[in-house]
Amino acid sequence: MPMTLTTNRWLRITTLSVLYFAQGFPWGFMLTGLLSFLASRGLTMAESGQLTAMAYLPWTFKLFWGPLIDSFTYRAMGRRRPWILVAQFGMAASLFTMVMLGDISANIPLLGWMFFLHNCFASLQDVSCDALAVDILLPEEQGKVNGVMWGSKVIGTGMGAMVMGTLLVSKGLVFAITVQTMIMFGLMLLPLLFTERPGEKRFPWSQKEKLLSKDTDDIRNPFFVVKDLIEAFRKRPTLLAAIFILTAAVNQGVNTGIMPVFYNQTLGWEPDTYSQVSGGPGAIFEFIGALLGGILADRLGRRKIFFIGWGGFSVWCGIFGILILIFDPIPYWIQFGHLVIWPFFIAMGTVAMFALTMALSWTNSSATMFTSYMAMANISVVVGTKLIGLFTALFSIAHLYIILMIIGLLPAFLLKGMNPRPIIKLKKLNRINLNKNYKY
Repeated sequence: MPMTLTTNRWLRITTLSVLYFAQGFPWGFMLTGLLSFLASRGLTMAESGQLTAMAYLPWTFKLFWGPLIDSFTYRAMGRRRPWILVAQFGMAASLFTMVMLGDISANIPLLGWMFFLHNCFASLQDVSCDALAVDILLPEEQGKVNGVMWGSKVIGTGMGAMVMGTLLVSKGLVFAITVQTMIMFGLMLLPLLFTERPGEKRFPWSQKEKLLSKDTDDIRNPFFVVKDLIEAFRKRPTLLAAIFILTAAVNQGVNTGIMPVFYNQTLGWEPDTYSQVSGGPGAIFEFIGALLGGILADRLGRRKIFFIGWGGFSVWCGIFGILILIFDPIPYWIQFGHLVIWPFFIAMGTVAMFALTMALSWTNSSATMFTSYMAMANISVVVGTKLIGLFTALFSIAHLYIILMIIGLLPAFLLKGMNPRPIIKLKKLNRINLNKNYKY
C-alpha cells in the first residue's frame, strides 16, 4: 500500500509543516524585508499600515473559503488536496506576475494590490491546509502538531525576512521575487506526489484505484454548511471565543504596521539589519514560542496558554511604551528586545488558539468553523492596521503602545465562558473521537 497522509504520521506532519512554511516565506519578505526597505525610501506609517492591511485583508476571506471548500471538491483526488494544489499554484503564479511587472517598489498602490492578490491564494491555501489538519490529525496530535506547523511558518517567515530582505537590498526587487517564485513551485511537489487516503488518484488522469466509501459526494449544498455554522455559534463557548478573537489581535495589527517605519525613520535602523534581526533572533524566539504553545496547551490548558500568549504580548506593549518614555534616546537593548519578545508571545498564544478553536469546532462543517475563527483573528488585525493613521495622529509612539496594552487586555473577562467542555460533549454525541486526557 502506498504512503498516504492518513496512514503515515510523519508524512502528514511533514506535509502540513511544508505547507505552512510556504505561507510564511513570502509573508516575511513582504511585511518585514520589503516594508523596511521601503521605509528607508520614505514610506510613511500610514502607507505602511495600508500595505499591511492589503496583505491581511484576503485572510478575512477565510469566512468564505471555508464553506466553499466544504461544499465543492474532487473526492477522487482527496477532500482537501485539490484546493491546496490550486492555491499553491496561485501563490507561485502571483509572484511570477510580480516578476513580469518589473520593479514596482515605487508604485505603492500597485504593490498593495499585488500583496492582496498573492494573499488571496495564500489564505485559500491556509484554509485548505487547516481543513486537512482538522480531518487527518488525531486528537492527541493536535496541540503538538499545531506547534510544529506554526513553527514551520515562523521559519518560513524568518527566512523570507532575513534571506529575501538581504537579497532585496543587494540584488533588487525582481531578483528577490524570482527566487521566491522558484521556491514556491518547488514546495508544490509534496502535496502533488502524496494523496490523503488510500485509493485516491494522484493526478486527474491517473488510473482510478478502489473507490472510496459511497458517502463521498463532490458537491454539498452550501446552505447546509452555513446552517451548521449558525447552529455552532449559537453555543455560549463558541460565541464568546469569537468575540474574544475579534478583539484580541487589534494591537498586533497596529504593532505590525508601525514597526518597519518606526525602526527605520525614528530609530535609524538600516532595512537589511531590521530584516536580519526580525528573521534571525526574532524568528528563533517565535519558533520557541510556537513549540512551547503547543506543548503547554496540551499539558496546562489551551485557554490558559492562549491568554498567557496574547496577554503577555499586551503587557509587553505597555512595558515597551513606558521604557520609551523613560529613556531618551532608547537604548539598543530595548529596541532589540522588542523585535524578539513580541513574536514569542504572539506565537505562543496563536498556537494555543489553534488548539482551542479545534476543540470548539463542531457540526459537519467543523473545518469551516475553524477557519471562521482564523478569519476573525485576521479581521481583528486589519482593524488595527486601519487605526494606525488615527492613532499616530493623536498619540506619541510611547503612549500608543500603552494604549495597545489596554486594548489587548480588555477581553480577558470572556475567558471563563470559553470553556470547551460543553462542545466536547456535543462532539461525543456526534461520534467525533476525542482524547479524554486533555486539560482545558
